[in-house]
Amino acid sequence: MTETVEKTLEEMSMAELWSEAKKLGVSKDGKKDEVITRIRQAREGGGNASQDKPAEKPSEVVYIAKYHELKLVMNPSYIKEVAGRVITVAGRSIQFHEGVYRTSDPEEIEFLDTHKNNGNVYRKVDRNDLKSGKSMEQVYKEKFQTLEEREKAVAAREDVLKKKEMSLKGFEEGAPKQQTVNGVRSSADQPKF
Repeated sequence: MTETVEKTLEEMSMAELWSEAKKLGVSKDGKKDEVITRIRQAREGGGNASQDKPAEKPSEVVYIAKYHELKLVMNPSYIKEVAGRVITVAGRSIQFHEGVYRTSDPEEIEFLDTHKNNGNVYRKVDRNDLKSGKSMEQVYKEKFQTLEEREKAVAAREDVLKKKEMSLKGFEEGAPKQQTVNGVRSSADQPKF
């Protein structure tokens, strides 16, 4: 029976393999042969136990945002004509309240983790921060620096860079510039009239 399963896995498209990996709770990342080996290992180790048991509820993930009422659109709403009537098909969005969003939906977690503003406008809160007893305000202050703090950090890095450039050129900051002068002028330095 395992031979027929392996044969069908080899024949499956990537989309089918991804759905199978999702059913088994296996990562779908990587090349086709890597996904197939993970699915085989899950089937052999678990014996399709995931189909017998009800799916466990994924753990809750917490995100914090710079803005109190941040709204991210997953699927935009749109207008559709059906049988001569115009209807609006509702989209799906994620709404932060007071700068915090909690979810256990895998689709939302994947969307938030791969969004272009992740790390800039909002961030995922580590489990360690939540378990250590820190309040959301303390976590927020640690994750997002104020503009002044970031400007100070950038200015400090620019000063260090300037000192490195000066030392590479052989100058110390504040020292007079050394000029070499010889008594011979070339004809290229003289104006042409």
